[in-house]
Amino acid sequence: MSHSTGSPPPPPNTTPEKQALLEAYDTVLRTQADEAEARRAAARRRQSGSRLLLLVCVTIALFVCVYLYVERPEWVFPVPPTPESLIVREASLRINVANAAQHVELYRQRTGRLPATLTDAGAHESALEYEPGTTGYRLHADMDGVRLTYDSSEPLARFVGSSFKIITRRSK
Repeated sequence: MSHSTGSPPPPPNTTPEKQALLEAYDTVLRTQADEAEARRAAARRRQSGSRLLLLVCVTIALFVCVYLYVERPEWVFPVPPTPESLIVREASLRINVANAAQHVELYRQRTGRLPATLTDAGAHESALEYEPGTTGYRLHADMDGVRLTYDSSEPLARFVGSSFKIITRRSK
């Protein structure tokens, strides 16, 4: 009997049943070894695919980072606004002071007296200092290097001056 499967020759006193059992066992071992090798090959293919995907992702991320660093697009790095000139800052502050003064005057018209605080009058300007007197008041403002004082004996229109024109011209 010839053994072309590569298994060792059976011992001389082996019965045909034992021989069949040994061949079946040998076939099971070879099948398990082939399945294990197929699993290892599939794992290697998956791993190589994962490495390729990782390499592509890293390349794209690197390209995007270099682009952003070199080009510095505005949608990522917005251009900071140009600082307002001293004239515009003063005009803005005059309008804020005038707004608070109007709140104080409305409070005085409703109640017949000056408010104890700007918050009582409904003005919520934190950069202003309110100094009530017996018949009038003063508002002091200090913001961004501009210091102003408004005395209620002064006409509000004169205090505001051309501030609205200055503010509207700045955006043109």
